[in-house]
Amino acid sequence: MKKKKLWLIIPACLFSGLFIISSSFLFSPNLGSFPQLPPESLQSPSPLEQLESLIDVWDKGDFLVALKGFERLLSSSTDEAIFERIALVTGSLFKITELAPDGRQPRFSLDGQYLAIDFGPREDPGILIYKTGQKYEKIAEIKGTKGTFSPDGSIFAYFKIPPTQEIAEIRKQLAQMNLSASPDRARVSVLQARLSLAEAREARLVLRELPGGEEKELDLGSLLKGDFIFSPDGTKIYLVASLPADNASTQIYSLSLAGNTSPPAITPITSGPGYKINPVAVPGNRFLVYQNFPSDPFSRQALASGARGDEAQSATRPQEGSAGGAQTPGLAPGQFSRQPARSFSLLDLNNGQIKTFEGSSVVVSPPGDSLAYLKREGNENLLLLIKLDENLTPKVIKKASAPLASPAFSPDGKQIAFEMSVDGNNEIFLIDLESHKERRITREIQPDRQPRFLSADKIIAFKGEPRHSRSYLYDLKTGKTLRLVHNDTIRTIVPEYEWAIHPRAEAMVVVADYDGDTISPERGVYLVNLSQRISREELLARLRKQYEAERALRAKAEEFIRPLAPQIKEIIARISRRRLFEYQKTLFDFDSKHVTQPGNLKAIEYLQRTLASFGYEPELQWLPDRPYKTANVVAILKGTENPDLYYLLCSHFDSVARGPGADDNSSSTAVLLETARVLARHPLPSSLIFAAFTGEESGLWGSREFARLARERKLQVLGAINNDTIGWTEDHRLDNTIRYANSGLRDLMHAASIGFSRMVTYDSHYIRSTDAVPLFEAFGNVVAGLGSHPVLGNPYYHTEQDRLEVVNQELIEEATKFMVASVIMMTSSPLPVRDVKALLKEDGSVEITWAPNPEKGIAYYLVTCQLGDKGQIISKKVEQTRTSFQIKKLVKASSLEKIDASSGKIHLKISVRAVNRRGLPSWDETVIIL
Repeated sequence: MKKKKLWLIIPACLFSGLFIISSSFLFSPNLGSFPQLPPESLQSPSPLEQLESLIDVWDKGDFLVALKGFERLLSSSTDEAIFERIALVTGSLFKITELAPDGRQPRFSLDGQYLAIDFGPREDPGILIYKTGQKYEKIAEIKGTKGTFSPDGSIFAYFKIPPTQEIAEIRKQLAQMNLSASPDRARVSVLQARLSLAEAREARLVLRELPGGEEKELDLGSLLKGDFIFSPDGTKIYLVASLPADNASTQIYSLSLAGNTSPPAITPITSGPGYKINPVAVPGNRFLVYQNFPSDPFSRQALASGARGDEAQSATRPQEGSAGGAQTPGLAPGQFSRQPARSFSLLDLNNGQIKTFEGSSVVVSPPGDSLAYLKREGNENLLLLIKLDENLTPKVIKKASAPLASPAFSPDGKQIAFEMSVDGNNEIFLIDLESHKERRITREIQPDRQPRFLSADKIIAFKGEPRHSRSYLYDLKTGKTLRLVHNDTIRTIVPEYEWAIHPRAEAMVVVADYDGDTISPERGVYLVNLSQRISREELLARLRKQYEAERALRAKAEEFIRPLAPQIKEIIARISRRRLFEYQKTLFDFDSKHVTQPGNLKAIEYLQRTLASFGYEPELQWLPDRPYKTANVVAILKGTENPDLYYLLCSHFDSVARGPGADDNSSSTAVLLETARVLARHPLPSSLIFAAFTGEESGLWGSREFARLARERKLQVLGAINNDTIGWTEDHRLDNTIRYANSGLRDLMHAASIGFSRMVTYDSHYIRSTDAVPLFEAFGNVVAGLGSHPVLGNPYYHTEQDRLEVVNQELIEEATKFMVASVIMMTSSPLPVRDVKALLKEDGSVEITWAPNPEKGIAYYLVTCQLGDKGQIISKKVEQTRTSFQIKKLVKASSLEKIDASSGKIHLKISVRAVNRRGLPSWDETVIIL
């Protein structure tokens, strides 16, 4: 017998031993006593377990898989919990209906019978009136402003403005200025103040009967007319007014509605110097509350200086649109600023006595037996309560060193909700006025604002920064929270701006950019029916619609991903999280990088040195005619095929004066630097400019100078990505918002996220108050960029707490992958085809022409035609810049029986895209409708 090698014997022995042990175990009579898995653990997961798994898939951005799973679950289960959860994950639970495509300041009558909405631009204001009920019916459209319902809802009072020559001229100037994406706000403010003064002088008070519509006009003489309200019994109107020559005061007037005297009986019920504004009539007809304002609400003193520029900004009217865009209408006559006054007064209508209190944010309880207000006393913030009895003695019910805001009574007046800052972030709290117990309602990293009681046990509050607020319902009994408003899309956000709650808590009306379009001046008005949930069929239809939209987006994304995937993956593999952090840490150590601070010049020197270390030759664009020395830092990666065609990747590097700006905006600056580093040895087909802008926080200084120089140098900037505040995460997800002007760049950037990053992207048609505005004005609709989700969601934005530790470094790395992929796809693809024209000819054909693309390597143009909304799409590949289609063939393909081509009444959608030799199409299609 041959001797076996030891290394063969040992494994054999081990195997034999294991076999003996396992055999004895398997055939042991005591097997039944060994712990075993329960039979139910081998069963399929329950519907609720499946739902949780699908929500995990949704969170990761794999929406197609999640939507199919949701549809399957919804079709097979009648569980209401599953229905509700799917509805809230994918949109709104309640039925939402558009009331008006544009509007503001919704308000219900006290009995809930009617709703009024202001609409139209500042130069042509109007009011819509709706009859509420199962369906909201529009019963009137009025030209006028400042409408108010009588307590019983039978009368609607408003100001009618005669179109005098002065008013018409100012309105015309405002309309022209608002055509600009960034008008001169100081000039706009002056014009709005002049217009408000002229309208206050000329306004006629009109009483309109409801629902009939009969109107009565009241002549109030030469008074300047402001805020007005009805008395609780509806027999009087209390009006803020002033004699034209009395610049030192405004008074409260009482206008009797009893009798038929002409002119109506109107008498002042206050006197003396000082500006009385914003009257509130307390239920019971005894007390009237008004605020004492520090300056003239009619802006007469400011306008009397004769200034017509920056120096004449109205002190009483803060900049409209500071958080909501420059095209927001200004204040109407009788609509005074709601910024806090220094004091308020209680007027006893029985005896004329007036008692004044230091404080602001006054609210009256619904029963009318008390009021609450806020006051600052030393280093303490106070919430006080006054019982409306003979004593009128304030009582402190909350004292805090942290700021307080927005007190609100419950319907029975027994509870007060309010905001209080916790570590610099506002949260909602509740105080029971009988037990004096305090309760915290929200625990959210974003600010929670403006609590309002829906009922005694439900509160609605608003989460987020004003440019991306979202309404939430808080159940005080169960602790349950749900979001109230969302559209039926997966990726498009819905910024909300104003809200009104029905007196019977059955509905809420919200002013929102429901389609995510914050660029157009219109803001839609929507009814959220809190008593009617969407149906199962409506939810299934939503899921299918979302699936088709996401499938189409991913199909479009694949056009850019497939040709470039190997190149992009190779480059993003070189991204260094360590380097990204070091860029941020260095910038953070400079502290504030505001143009007034030393850190600004330190950052400029660091950015120049860092870009030079990558092999670039940075240019410092020193800003002329500015009070502080500061510069943009610009570097160029020259294109290999189209060196004279430029794309732009930019972000501002400065911060506000009081904070280091780690998220706003060192986060984007770090991404810019790392993108520049990894691309330095990988030039792209077209040239790419890296620009770090200064002075964004001072009024978009740097981007304006860059745009000026680009025009002066005749640079062909074909597209731009501007990033701002991209490093903060609200929760466990890695997400950001694509803020775009151009929808083609939006989809290209979604493709970058889908193909090369774990970051999930949402979107909004949005450029306002960012460096994208000068770029849009200079280069056209070729701008997009990245911002946080929710937009400006970081609660430390623009504060000293915007520190490095609040920035998510994993998100920064994923955003860099996303950005590298975005600029590679953008610079490697043809720009949109220009000058597309179509001519309907006598022979029944459509001739289509366009300008040749400037890039080298264009293989062909893809031209598509579609007749009608549902017609078949016919495509052609054309190597020239001209082609034609026969209308008859399009009609046949569209299954249409006939079309009157000779009359020109056709609806023909024509699309043209260039395709280069890489197989990449234009990053946006050019569409015209014939």
